[in-house]
Amino acid sequence: MDAGKKEEIMLALSQVIDPDFRVDVVNLGFINEIDLNDQGLCLVNMTLTVIGCPIMGTLEEMVADALKIIDGVEEVKIEYRWEPAWSVERMSPYAKAMLGLS
Repeated sequence: MDAGKKEEIMLALSQVIDPDFRVDVVNLGFINEIDLNDQGLCLVNMTLTVIGCPIMGTLEEMVADALKIIDGVEEVKIEYRWEPAWSVERMSPYAKAMLGLS
């Protein structure tokens, strides 16, 4: 995947707002890796604040919807990585400021 397509995908993901935190999944530090293969499969490796997060399904749907409008993305697959566990340190300065943590 070229740098321009990666930037386009990350920009789309930055529009996905976590309903609980009201901050996007990129700035919250949820996105670990992204990849787009030649067949149009966009693989998103992400984490959430806790295993079994009650809004996991909602976030998956929101991520898929945001990415499916990108030219070249035919399918979205989300995988989770729980190690290392998510922590506040993964958040951007913007997210910390929005949540009053800076």
